[in-house]
Amino acid sequence: MMSTPVKLLLPALLGLYQLPAQAQWYETTGRAPIRQGDEATARAQATEDAVKRALLFAGVSVRSVQQVTDGLLTQESLQVESSGEVQNVQLVTEATRDGYFEVTIRADIEPAEAVCPTLAYRKKLLITPFRLANPEQAIVGDLFNIGKVSGKVFSSKLEEVGHSSWPAPYNNPVDVTALSYLERKALQQQLGARYILTASIDDVSLGGSTGTNWTFWTDADRDRYYHLQVQVFDLAEERTVFSQKYQTTSVWTFRKSTEMDPSYHRFWETTYGQAAERILNAAAMDVEEAIRCEPLQAEVTQVKENQVLLSIGKAHGAQIGDTFKLVHRREVPDSFGRIQPLLAVTELTVRITQLSSEAAWAESVGSQLLANIQAGDLAMPTRQPVDEFGDAVDATDD
Repeated sequence: MMSTPVKLLLPALLGLYQLPAQAQWYETTGRAPIRQGDEATARAQATEDAVKRALLFAGVSVRSVQQVTDGLLTQESLQVESSGEVQNVQLVTEATRDGYFEVTIRADIEPAEAVCPTLAYRKKLLITPFRLANPEQAIVGDLFNIGKVSGKVFSSKLEEVGHSSWPAPYNNPVDVTALSYLERKALQQQLGARYILTASIDDVSLGGSTGTNWTFWTDADRDRYYHLQVQVFDLAEERTVFSQKYQTTSVWTFRKSTEMDPSYHRFWETTYGQAAERILNAAAMDVEEAIRCEPLQAEVTQVKENQVLLSIGKAHGAQIGDTFKLVHRREVPDSFGRIQPLLAVTELTVRITQLSSEAAWAESVGSQLLANIQAGDLAMPTRQPVDEFGDAVDATDD
């Protein structure tokens, strides 16, 4: 039988409002399951989710989430003096629907920090299969697919909140720490991605009994763990961009013989499934924030007179007219005999003239010659727009 796709439980961003004086209002909706009739907790979780979504979309840090959430739970309008980012937050609506608490907020957000130059672009992020560390723990409940399905749910969450990342499946398990420079380079060139995410579900075991079970034909309710570990690795610079462990515990109310395959929506409607989904949602938001200002480099794949073909396109957020600085890349051995890249930024600037999904033709600016540029060199987005001669243009000029 075909498995039922997991339904997303958290809605996407609803809209963006712009007011005079360059104020930007973001309206977002968050949802959280109501467990055992506890609407207060569900309301707090839904509010926190809505605040995180607004901050992520605005491109600022989510460090103010708890302060803003606590304020919204006690009043309908909140001025945040200390943040310098969240100017005003208003509670628009709240309601219960189909066992979930929904909260819609409207936030006036003005980033206090300099916007990173790559914020306008989406970095392709390879998502490897989530590994189940101890398969024997999955026997009770038939949870052997929980790693595979958790990876798909995570990718869906990241697509939903991701404005700086672009998840792409990579179906081969990989130990990124064991890759050589040439292997890492091959992955980047073949798949067009600099970043790769690996994850493991380290614990889905059963804990002790919870509550009292008076019926002899059922098993006692027990706690069950869901421990997730996520890492994001930079293939170009051989470094860990993000690493975090997540842990939750929820009640498991089923008999040992009951099958609750995570491939089916029935699993994600359970208290345990909802707790796992909340962990995956939190991880997706953390990854999105971690990768937001990470470097973006397009590779030069072809040179033709005064044009270069770049490995960046519409899917990355590139647009006609975007400008890039060209960078020479050489490979030199270090003192241990390992090959390392040596990068040298040139004075050459190119502007995108044609676009496809994952590629772009860019033409030299100011009639600059590209004779020294070759396939394998790189291109980095410029911080400011440039004129026809390759000089920076002040964005504030009329």
